[in-house]
Amino acid sequence: MTVAILFQLILNGLAMGIIYALPALGISLIWNASGLFNFAQGDLLTLGGYIMLTVFGKLNIPFIPAFMITVAAMGLLGYALSQIYFYPMLENKVNPQIILIGTVAFSVFIRNLVLVIWGTTPQTYTNPFGSQVMQIGELYLMPHVIWIVAIVTVLLSLLQYFLRSTMVGIAMRAVAQRQTASWLMGIRNDRMIALTFLLSTSIAAVSGVLISPILPLTPSMGGMIAVKAMAAVLIGGLGSFSGALIGGVAVGIAETIFAAIVDPAYRDIFIFGILVLFLLFRPGGIFKAQVSEKV
Repeated sequence: MTVAILFQLILNGLAMGIIYALPALGISLIWNASGLFNFAQGDLLTLGGYIMLTVFGKLNIPFIPAFMITVAAMGLLGYALSQIYFYPMLENKVNPQIILIGTVAFSVFIRNLVLVIWGTTPQTYTNPFGSQVMQIGELYLMPHVIWIVAIVTVLLSLLQYFLRSTMVGIAMRAVAQRQTASWLMGIRNDRMIALTFLLSTSIAAVSGVLISPILPLTPSMGGMIAVKAMAAVLIGGLGSFSGALIGGVAVGIAETIFAAIVDPAYRDIFIFGILVLFLLFRPGGIFKAQVSEKV
């Protein structure tokens, strides 16, 4: 394998890795806020992609307004989901295993809803980022790769600023660390958890929009993407936002290189193998989320 081919594979894997990193980030947000995994995150991504298909591909609304409509609709869904299901369960101290089973049930519901509304046939729409391949030396680059990297970079920068430099973001982080202490300090835990779910489902919508130029939309596509996102979370470090990003990119690049060298049919087995190794020898992942404690 030449150096040029290796760099080409890395570029190809980068786009998919970022797609895995976004739902991984959403999973980490919910974990930090409630201590729970949301197993419906992958199917929320799928739903976001199909909403974009309808708004942009069917109704012919321009890309930017369609993008904003999709993100807003998914954000409202996340807010409603937290108010109707998650927070009442947490408030009443329901067994976390029951809540997790509920997220699996919600995942199945979304998948079947997509089947009923949009059918089983894989669907695509015109690539909004363009389809003209760009050549840089010996490397070939699709425009959507540049756009994906740019959009995600801006999104993560804004999210980092929001969480670390605004009162609401600091309140969200406080709830993530100690819900009882934050409540005693006057923070509305229900509002912070609802906002966390709103952000998480909005991020899932962005993932669905960005993956549409790469893969055809199918009702079941979210299942495997969710598995890769879970792998990214556990490899990067549960609860770590930077770990979710690095873990997702690592998964995307590693599976792309492995598929090119060995066989694409075994790419998923390869990722699961890496995940098992991390769970055995470094269960905390690359970056462990640090929680400050004061007496």
